[in-house]
Amino acid sequence: GLEKPGPKPFVKAPADRLSTVNCIEIPEGLDAGRVIANAYDKFNLEISGGLGGTAGKVFRIGLMGYNCTPRNVESVITAFEDGLKEQKFL
Repeated sequence: GLEKPGPKPFVKAPADRLSTVNCIEIPEGLDAGRVIANAYDKFNLEISGGLGGTAGKVFRIGLMGYNCTPRNVESVITAFEDGLKEQKFL
């Protein structure tokens, strides 16, 4: 999944992670707003930022219900990779 392009999970212990929402650390120096805008503008995908104590620290990517298909997961990964490449993080 998202480990392929390089981002790291915010919650380190796999047993503590939610199965429906992935929280991914925002790497230092990356403009998260640009990644989010790129995903929406180019791929029509919404990626959210953190809330409360995680604001500015994580991306939140939800995949559940109808959206939880291999095709949609690949679309999210593609959009994420594109946003990282745009900023020379890949």
